[in-house]
Amino acid sequence: MRVTNQMMGNALKQHIQNNLSKLSRTQEQLSTGKTILRPSDNPTDISQLMAVKAQKEINKQYTQNIDDGLSYLYTTDTALGTAGEMMAQANELAAQGANGTLNDADMQAIGEQIDKMIDEMVDVANTTAGGKYIFAGRTNQRPPFYRNDNNPDQIMYRGDLKRISREIANLSEHTVDAPGVLDGENGVFGAIDATDLSADGKAEVTGGVFKTLIDLRDALNSGDQDQVNNMVEEIQTTTDHILMNRVAVGARTRHFEAVKDQMLDQETRLSQVMQNLQSADIARLSIDLGQQQLVYQTTLSAGANMLQTSLLNFLK
Repeated sequence: MRVTNQMMGNALKQHIQNNLSKLSRTQEQLSTGKTILRPSDNPTDISQLMAVKAQKEINKQYTQNIDDGLSYLYTTDTALGTAGEMMAQANELAAQGANGTLNDADMQAIGEQIDKMIDEMVDVANTTAGGKYIFAGRTNQRPPFYRNDNNPDQIMYRGDLKRISREIANLSEHTVDAPGVLDGENGVFGAIDATDLSADGKAEVTGGVFKTLIDLRDALNSGDQDQVNNMVEEIQTTTDHILMNRVAVGARTRHFEAVKDQMLDQETRLSQVMQNLQSADIARLSIDLGQQQLVYQTTLSAGANMLQTSLLNFLK
């Protein structure tokens, strides 16, 4: 087959284009620091890379859930700690009222302190985290506990009995709150009758910390030192119940923190895998770039010589 000048020119053009493409790709790899620039570059590595990225996104969501859960748990722990301290203070005031040296006016003055403490305990029961009331269940957009204006000795609840939970791993969901109340038994602050709650969205809180404080106040106001003395055991029982809830919250907090540490370790490993799949060998690419530039310049020079020879042959 006769090789024409046009055929040689087309071949030269193709060589130049190929060399330029290689040169451009190497320059892009050097500038980005990545070897994989397009899905077609390395289908196997791309598949692994996509799987790693997907897992990182899943872990990111779990980490956000953990952080949100820890916010609830830390706030709950603080609130329970405050409630426990208040009950310890109530115990000290009860001891003062039962020592037999106070007159009725002195005991009533202590009773007023306990009544203020009831208001303070309502505030603790209405603690928020991220704008949500942590002892309200899932109906947590408004304060769940309040004193009845028509009967201040009546503490009302208008949350629900559902628990707050967060998924922190695959098929691993854990509660992040402590129940403010329970149906027929004491939550952190007392018990309710769930049928009342379902009827009109609110129910009276019975038993628990509020009953203890109200009974102590009434005993002090009546000047009944024996009854005040009898309240010490009830105060201790209530305090122990708060502590039991705090211990449970602490155990869940430690679990969330441990899972978060595992997530952070896994994130480090996944990032390293991504780097190994993507990162370019800068030293090798620099050598490749130099060689490709030389080949490209040589091809251009050869092409120029060929064109000059063809032109001279044409002029002869």
